[in-house]
Amino acid sequence: DIVHSHNPKGTLIGPFIGQCARMPIVTHTVHGHLFNENSRGLHRLLAVGAEQWCASWCHHLLFQSQEDYDYALANRFKNPDRLHLIGNGIDERRFDKEQYPHARMTKRRELGLDEAHLVVGMVARLVKEKGYLEFFEMAKHIASKMPQVRFLIVGISEPQEQSDAIDAQAIIAANQLAKNCILLDKRSDMPELYTCMDVAVLPSYREGIPRALLEAGAMGVPMIASDIRGCREVIQHEQTGLLFPLKDVAQFAQAVERLLTNPEERCRLGQAGRQRVLSHYTEERTAQRLIACYDSFLKHRKH
Repeated sequence: DIVHSHNPKGTLIGPFIGQCARMPIVTHTVHGHLFNENSRGLHRLLAVGAEQWCASWCHHLLFQSQEDYDYALANRFKNPDRLHLIGNGIDERRFDKEQYPHARMTKRRELGLDEAHLVVGMVARLVKEKGYLEFFEMAKHIASKMPQVRFLIVGISEPQEQSDAIDAQAIIAANQLAKNCILLDKRSDMPELYTCMDVAVLPSYREGIPRALLEAGAMGVPMIASDIRGCREVIQHEQTGLLFPLKDVAQFAQAVERLLTNPEERCRLGQAGRQRVLSHYTEERTAQRLIACYDSFLKHRKH
């Protein structure tokens, strides 16, 4: 009854095939436009073209990001009644630090950390687009000034044939950060790992609504991210976290150092970030909005 596709390959393939198969309802969720506000030239032209291609084959488009939705509306990707903002959300029952009262101590011990260490965490696929090159430059700068800082990277390795996959171990070695970094892959204990962090960062180039920030925010971890669509919806600068200009390593490092040296501000931002996530980005609310869309699509499919 409904064909619903997701993510970049889904953008190019799912809606087209759904229409070819004469499905009654074809929809797609935009997890973040393939371009951002800093995209230029041929890359932007192709990315916008791909998004418009997807829209042309869909009966409806769903959006996680308010800014992505506003762009599609302003640029007439489809009639307004065919564009729907559903947002994104996390399970606030799982990502609740009160559920893990001893995790910080036990998990830190497991990772070879003690309370003297300040931990900067990053959770993202191991690709350039997530801002890892800037992350390791920042780490090198911070480590030279604050030797007690450790960098906890939790990622999912991508096949080396993927164009922007990175070799995190090689970059760590090249920057002489082996003793400062802990690299984990494909973990299922994320709530416990967030309790180990003093700051969570995401220097990404492109996002829809970043789940890593929603999870960190729900766990009360103060957040720092690049000032791009998606990130700045979760983080209100100076209120629920800090934002820095995309790819600006100097300001990135400055923001990290600022929070690491100010425990009161970390506490304030962590509490405010948690309240924002619980107010706007829960799994249950997102699911209800999606169900309402499905109900509406099915009710009106003959029209």
